[in-house]
Amino acid sequence: MKLKDSLWMICVIVVLLLSLTSNASASSMFESGSLVIINETVEDDVYIAGDTLIVNGDVLGDVVAAGGTLQITGNVSGDLIVTAGDVTITGIIGDDVRVACGTFELSGQIGDDLLVAAGTVSTTETANIGGDTTIRSGDADLGGNFGGLLEVSAGSLVLSGNVEGDAKLDSADITIQPDSSVKGNLEYTAPKEIPIPTGTVGEDIKFDRGGERGDRSDADGVFKGIAIIGKIAYYSILFALGVISILVFPQKTEKIAKNIQKEPLKKIAVGLLILIGSFMGIIVLLITIIGIPIALLLLLLLAIVLMIAKIYTAMWIGEASFEKAGFKYNQWTTLAFGLLIVLILTELPFIGGLIGLLVTLIAMGSMYFALKN
Repeated sequence: MKLKDSLWMICVIVVLLLSLTSNASASSMFESGSLVIINETVEDDVYIAGDTLIVNGDVLGDVVAAGGTLQITGNVSGDLIVTAGDVTITGIIGDDVRVACGTFELSGQIGDDLLVAAGTVSTTETANIGGDTTIRSGDADLGGNFGGLLEVSAGSLVLSGNVEGDAKLDSADITIQPDSSVKGNLEYTAPKEIPIPTGTVGEDIKFDRGGERGDRSDADGVFKGIAIIGKIAYYSILFALGVISILVFPQKTEKIAKNIQKEPLKKIAVGLLILIGSFMGIIVLLITIIGIPIALLLLLLLAIVLMIAKIYTAMWIGEASFEKAGFKYNQWTTLAFGLLIVLILTELPFIGGLIGLLVTLIAMGSMYFALKN
């Protein structure tokens, strides 16, 4: 994935976080759990996290969601901001939609702009988007009506809808159906020129072969989608480990998370010593040949510990953020929100790796002192 695409994905989720921290109030609705269903009318913003999220009712505000599956069949008057595995919208969204997910399906209406990064994107003939549409995906099958600019980068792309503005398409495999239309200009980048049905484009057509395409192979869009799905899967794994830790060791988990803020430099130093010592021990076992099976087992255990360490830091960050915002929270919402912040910070160019190391070390130090006491 190119740097600009990585930055684009980070911006999508940063917008999610900014919306969450700036718009939330004490009267907002917060729900979390394995299954969250909203059937009633909510006269405020809604923040939900869980495995399966369903919004059947009317929300007179924004909806911010993080989970496995999200279904919107009701009406949302404000923005919809999501990171999830699968997202399906059959209802009406009054304003903008910003989504990072594995599969995105739209057959409803969006009042303003759509911004989506997904493995697969599908919009049916009943879909209607009032503003601009920006899509980054592996596969995109686009029907319906697009009210503004349509900008797509995908591994394969089929356009059967109507575009009121300009269209900018970038794909190794582009198909424009005869019943589609682009009222403005059409700019497309592909390995070779494609057949464009007569009368489909209202103004100019511009073709760009993309030079040698460098690192943009024919499957570039697919790899982008796979990378996105991988990040979602990693988030889901961390969330699941966090849930297990909370359920099995509730008091110990809370203690480790809360103690992170106490003497942080000392905890980072201890965490660094533990990490270096672990790697040295594994190397010694690998050199002895006979100790290779034990070394591999220890390496696996260390990888698990490093993942769990991120969970505790995430819970502390989530709790601190909610306290600063001044609204109620529980362990599930702090875990979901904190993990999102941690994953975004660790994706930042140049400093992401350092942040990831510090996040891990400080939690490992806190885990050591909690176990010691």
